[in-house]
Amino acid sequence: MTGRFISTHSVVLVLPMHISHSPVRGASIHADASSSRPGGGFTTLSAVAALGIPAALASPLGTGPNSFTVRRQLVEAGVEVLIPELVGDIGVAMQLIEPDGSMTSIVTSGVESEPSRTALDSLVLTPGDLIHIAASDLTNPHSAKVLAGWAAALPSSVTLVVAVSPAVEQVPVELWRQLLHRADVVTMNVRESNTLASILDSFEPGTGVRHLMRPEAALVRRTGASGCELQRTQTDEPVTIPAYETHVVDTAGVGDTHIATMCATLIAGKDVAEACRIANAAAAIALSHESALPVPSREQIDIVIETGTVESLAAL
Repeated sequence: MTGRFISTHSVVLVLPMHISHSPVRGASIHADASSSRPGGGFTTLSAVAALGIPAALASPLGTGPNSFTVRRQLVEAGVEVLIPELVGDIGVAMQLIEPDGSMTSIVTSGVESEPSRTALDSLVLTPGDLIHIAASDLTNPHSAKVLAGWAAALPSSVTLVVAVSPAVEQVPVELWRQLLHRADVVTMNVRESNTLASILDSFEPGTGVRHLMRPEAALVRRTGASGCELQRTQTDEPVTIPAYETHVVDTAGVGDTHIATMCATLIAGKDVAEACRIANAAAAIALSHESALPVPSREQIDIVIETGTVESLAAL
């Protein structure tokens, strides 16, 4: 029986705004706004579900209109909601997207920042399930305590994937130690990797990410145009898994797409190297169009892997 992908990555409502350049402090610029869409954990969950893997959200939604919209879209994407709703509404993320695809986000908090340890402990986990925790949810002290404590207590029969986030420096060092020690897979991009390494070294000189991970755990470092680097275990040398040819339109949600595809492939029984290779293809597709939605299909991923380029999808 295939395990489930269970994510605590909170879901918010996203308002993308396209700008010509980042404004200087105190300045005002014009932006072209796109329609609102669900963001945060939605991209990851819907990308997993699109690959035929059972996906479930273990983060609170509320009773407000934004939550209603997101809940409906989760159901349409085939995602189960595991946590009871809370009175209130989810937060909003404003994304400032520049012509080169780079993005800056401004996020408000809502009920997604109020996870319950009781609710999480009540979840029935089965062997083969994969738990995904995004460090973006650990910047809130309450969320950090609840999620890190729950993750550390997970049974060994489930796989824990920890995704380091752009807000890496806002997560208390002691929580990194707790999560990294339990993680089966840690995934991050180059900036997150360098920042986390610096934080850990400043707290305890000579200590890096790998020092805090179990020897058998895998470390994935997403390197953008180069693809990703994989260190299977503590004793293995990192290997480069090359990217697929693409063109950059929008970087929003590309990391989430990579993480989702890697996790879905792991649940399907593939090894971590193959999971990273398939994830690179999905990320190349996500880079090539505005926003991370729609998420890549299995057919699209297979075509990119076969041809080596996203351009081959134009014929579909």
